[in-house]
Formats: sequence, C-alpha cells, structure tokens
Amino acid sequence: MSKATTPEGETKPDEDFYQLLGVEKLASESEIKTAYRKLALKYHPDRNPGDILAQEQFKKVSIAYSVLSDPNKRRQYDVSGPSENQLDFEGFDVSEMGGVGRVFGALFTKLGVPIPTQIVPKVLAQARQISLGQECDVQAKVLKPGDVVSASVSKQHAHFYEIEMLEEYRKNGVAIICKSSSSKFKLVLFDKEGGVRMIQESGKRGKSHTQADMFFIPYTVGNIQEFNPMKYHLEDKDTPIAFHYLDSFEMQTATLLETRKHYIAVYGDNWISDVRYTINFLPVAPEATEQLTQIEQTEKSISKIKKEMLDFQREFTEAKRVYDEAVAKLKVQDDTIQKVLTSREELYNEVIRQSQAPYNKKVSPAKTSGGFLGGWFK
Repeated sequence: MSKATTPEGETKPDEDFYQLLGVEKLASESEIKTAYRKLALKYHPDRNPGDILAQEQFKKVSIAYSVLSDPNKRRQYDVSGPSENQLDFEGFDVSEMGGVGRVFGALFTKLGVPIPTQIVPKVLAQARQISLGQECDVQAKVLKPGDVVSASVSKQHAHFYEIEMLEEYRKNGVAIICKSSSSKFKLVLFDKEGGVRMIQESGKRGKSHTQADMFFIPYTVGNIQEFNPMKYHLEDKDTPIAFHYLDSFEMQTATLLETRKHYIAVYGDNWISDVRYTINFLPVAPEATEQLTQIEQTEKSISKIKKEMLDFQREFTEAKRVYDEAVAKLKVQDDTIQKVLTSREELYNEVIRQSQAPYNKKVSPAKTSGGFLGGWFK
C-alpha cells in the first residue's frame, strides 16, 4: 500500500476510503452515494475558491467514491487497498495550462478520455457579485420563458443569465436547455450567495450536438452522464462493456426552484476554441405531464435494471473465474495427455527395438551362401 506524505514530511498509512466518506464497510450503494453527495457539495472547488484544504479534501472523497461506487474496484480495494491508478485523479484549472497543454487536452477529449476541469476563480467571483447585486464587469441577461438565445462564449469565460421562477410554474416545473455543436461546456446554477448549487457537464446527444439540461419538476427523475467507452476499456478491459452502460445513472429526488430570481451561467469549457450555443428556459407544459410520468416509470425501470446488472456482474465474474480455471485446467490436462501418449509411443517403440536387437546380430543366410550365383558375383 502506498504512503501519503504529511505537511511535515512524515509518512502515514493511506486514509481509509470508508472513513473518508463516513460510512461503514458494509454500507450499501445508496448510503455511499448519499454520503459522497453531501461531502462533494461541501468541499467542491467551485464553492471554495482558493481553499487548498477544501480542494484536497474534495479530491480525496472523489477518489474514495470512484472506488467504492464501482463493484469491481470496491472488491479490489477491500482485498488489497488502493492502487496507484485509483489515486490518479485531478481537476484541472485550464487557465494554468499552456497552449501545448490545452492542445493535448483537446486531443485526449477527442479520443474519448474525459479530463475534469474547474471553473476559473474570476468567473466564480463574477457569480457572487451578480447574485448579491454588487457591481460587476459583466451583466446577467434576462432569459424569458420560451426565448431561444444564441451566443458564443470564449474558453474559460461565462455568460450569465437571469431567470424568474413564478408560482404558476411550480405545479409542473421548469427546464433549462443548453445545446452546442459538439463543444464542451458547463451549465451552472448558483445559489442566493452566488455559490455553485448545481453543475451539468455537456454530453453528446446523437451525432450532431452536445447538450446539458436541468429539470426542476415535481417528479423523481434520473441523471446519467455521457458514456465514454474508451475509459472503461482502459480501466477494466476484462469486463464486457454492457456492464458499464448504467454506471453513472442515478435517481434524484424531486426538486423545485424557489419562487424568486435565479442566476445561471454557460461556461466555456472547451480546450482551444469558443463555444457556440443556444439556451432557453421553459416552464413545463401541462400537456407534457403524461410524458413525464412515463419518464419517471422508465427511469425507475432503468434503476431496477442497473441493480440487476450489478448482481449479474457478480454472477458473470464468478462464472468467468470458473471458466478461466476450467480453461487453465484443460490446458494442463491437454499437455499431460500429449506427454503420456508420446511416452507410451516411445515405450512401445523401445519394446520393439529391444525385441528386434537379438535378431539383428545374426547373419542373414542370403549373405553366407556359397552357391553358384553367390560365388559368381563375389
């Protein structure tokens, strides 16, 4: 097990992942998820700009959750503790990277390798100023219901929008939809003090665009992140990819916005270029409630399938282990059979050779004959 270095330079054993999240070793998946959400919200770098200790703690709990929320990694951790690749986690502040670093970041993103980034402190400061009504060098544009706004935001900058939640919207809820033509961005909701309340990373939707959306509706809905096959091929190539499709799917409790003005931002999270996007704010239509009910039922089914797949993965892993052992045993038996058959053949040949040996010493009558023809040809 690797060691962690203290500020004084001394080493200490790695912190226990279960203790970091404040859960028991036999904690269920939902208990681990709930504990992580609380800690992630508390220590998120975007809510604690400049706080190195909070950022370090966020990194620790994120690593712990990434391991304990994955059945395979959790079993490995329970047996042998954390591995080096599990500790390889970091959120990058793109503003601190040079041009070459951003180019490499863009290449990795294109290859399907997700690289986490942080919102730069300047944007977080602007969010606080806007939310608190203080003087700010940028302004929040009013986003009226139903209007579709098109714009382009520079990398590491943000466009701020003001939406007003009315009492009449609370019955069916509201949605905020942001789309871009294959560019990476964050959709961010702030609280009253300008702290980060919610972040949605953009993800591919079909082949033509990326999208991030927030639904604040009186229904229990699910959330799922963009699926990156390469990530799983790199981390767990032995497990069929079908077991990973629903890894990031999570059910969320019904959430409604308070009746007041709220501020959101579109943050340019692309590595090397500006982000062209459209955004709109939609009160959910009463006619759509039937579809939302169907969505709720469908996502409950997905949640059930996810649990079934976790159980099936354990069965599959055990069956694969038995199969691999059987294949290994078969190879040993194959080698053994080939060896004994070869040995058997050699023994028979040796019996024949030894039995023939006495006769090989006798002179053939044909060679000792002194007959007419034999003498003739001498």
